[in-house]
Amino acid sequence: MKTKIAKIIRVATVPPIIVTILILILMLTRPDIFRSPLEAVFSIFCLGIVPALAYPLQPFIPALKNNKREGQRTLAFILTAVGYTIAVITGYILHVTASLQFLYNGYFVSVIMLVIFNKLLHIRASGHATSITGPLIFLIFFVGSYAVIPCIIMGVLVAWSSLFLKRHKASDLAFGALVCLIAFAIMYPVYTAAL
Repeated sequence: MKTKIAKIIRVATVPPIIVTILILILMLTRPDIFRSPLEAVFSIFCLGIVPALAYPLQPFIPALKNNKREGQRTLAFILTAVGYTIAVITGYILHVTASLQFLYNGYFVSVIMLVIFNKLLHIRASGHATSITGPLIFLIFFVGSYAVIPCIIMGVLVAWSSLFLKRHKASDLAFGALVCLIAFAIMYPVYTAAL
């Protein structure tokens, strides 16, 4: 039973689902972040749908189709970088609100930080931990203190499921969360300067 619950938590908290939930919550609680519903749809497309395309596309890419799980991870990382880059560039071109650009920039920098940690520093940082920590930080930042307890509960559940299923070590999760905190800290001055 615990294994089933842990697997459900892992699947329900994949990055495309979590970022989509974040944007929907922000649409309901902070509609001022989006100048139109189209911006919210565009955000879901770039931050959620484009990375999720890795799952249906992976079997059709010869270099990745024979290595199912790793192939999906590789393609998901590439498509995540593509989606986030499109969001950042388009945000600047269209002059989205400072808050929405902050969200785009935070996601983009978190991908860069993951590459730095995992590929350059050879420190294993969990992408799953990054993808859950980022939305929780942004939710607390934009929605307020009453989001803290639900976010802590969500973070604990995700950490427990990853450890229970032996997908990550505690250090992987800690470094994954640290990636988000660094990205947030880097982009916060840019956000405040744009206000």
